[in-house]
Amino acid sequence: MSFNKKLIIYIICITSIFILFSGLNLSPYLRGPGDWPPNWRWPYLFINTLNRIWMPLTVITLILSLFYFLEKKVKWNSFVLLGLLVTLSYLFQLSILYFGRSGISVLIHRIINPNLNGYFTEAIKIKNLSEFLSGYQNNVLNYSMHATGHPPGSVLFLWLIEKIINFIPLLKNLAVNLIPKHQDVKIIWNSLTITQRSTAVVSAFIIPIIGSLNIIPLFYIAKNLFDNKTALRSTVLAVFIPALTLFTPLSDVFFPIFFLTSFLFFIKGLKSNSQVLVFISGLLFAFGIFFSLSLLPLSFIYLLYLIKKKRLIFSFLTGLSIFYIIIFLTGYNVITVSYTLMTGLPKNRPYLIWTFYNLYDFFVFTGIPITITYMTLFFKKIREPLFVSFTLMILFLNFSGAVRGEVGRIWLPLMFPLVLVVGNFLTNKLKLTTKAFLIILIMQSVQILALQEFWVTLW
Repeated sequence: MSFNKKLIIYIICITSIFILFSGLNLSPYLRGPGDWPPNWRWPYLFINTLNRIWMPLTVITLILSLFYFLEKKVKWNSFVLLGLLVTLSYLFQLSILYFGRSGISVLIHRIINPNLNGYFTEAIKIKNLSEFLSGYQNNVLNYSMHATGHPPGSVLFLWLIEKIINFIPLLKNLAVNLIPKHQDVKIIWNSLTITQRSTAVVSAFIIPIIGSLNIIPLFYIAKNLFDNKTALRSTVLAVFIPALTLFTPLSDVFFPIFFLTSFLFFIKGLKSNSQVLVFISGLLFAFGIFFSLSLLPLSFIYLLYLIKKKRLIFSFLTGLSIFYIIIFLTGYNVITVSYTLMTGLPKNRPYLIWTFYNLYDFFVFTGIPITITYMTLFFKKIREPLFVSFTLMILFLNFSGAVRGEVGRIWLPLMFPLVLVVGNFLTNKLKLTTKAFLIILIMQSVQILALQEFWVTLW
């Protein structure tokens, strides 16, 4: 039996076993080491929604059919392809929500509830932007839920949406007749102004749209690093990253776009020895860090590439620095904010057990088939730069103990370099057939359906 056939069999068997054990709730340790607080374990809750599975299955079939058609087609238009995939990716996210126990309407609840999100709650409190930024390091640890652990980018994103809506009458009155069914949602809803309600509705749907746009820079990165076929496969594979769908509409789903856009400019800059492109890359990466410090570990990948292009290091660091020099004029101090976030958040979870569960959580929410494929790269002794830099980065981050738990969400930006590594390996090293790759995509999508049905990743 060939290695490729063995790999596909392993992927089918291990993914199926994981789904079976998770569905039966065979052991709570599949979901984490302990309940919160102080530890973390994803809740198990099975409410039969199989009568609604037709919608995600329809979208999955459309995506797989498009992929199969494009694999067999010699030439295709990249813009049309990406337009279709972005649309289908967005529909896939909505279909998974529809399939879930609470339906698509849960998006509003996930935006406005301070105990589920937090960014929206803090955004509507802003009265003076300058005071908000200058006092951020003093107030951030007292903010609601996820706003506590991040720089101000996501809060300001929602604040900006509210300001835009306030000047557009059609959008301002978008939610005037909308009345939530659930009492707990209705209580929060009734406390909001008309503009704030419309902001919640627009945000709930625009965030997964931006999350779907992640695949555009990913496609062009793969095309520049590898080839068209790898670009297509990596892009479709990324659509089926579980975390990208299961954490909608938290801002985490669009954090990867900052790294991916930055890295695209970076790769193009390296190929052309362009200091301008590398400068833009550093600028975009700094902007991403303004949204989340979870992007910081990805600097390891940039640095490993820059070792061979030392003359471009200054351009990248200049771009990285100039953003914060400019924003420092508003009173925002990235150094004090970063220090506050890294030292002020409690780390009362045991170090040793999370060195295992961090990796476990990360790979589960990246997808079991992707994970199994990644593990085979070690046996094949792959030395491709992106694989080496990603591996060193994830190991260093894990054993640093900087994060302990929920990395399936927090490390979402790190999943996209892994998809590129796996996409290249399956396409150019293993020469995997279209049908074999389709099986991997199917198993990824089935895992997403199972996690949505049995685990609670977001109430």
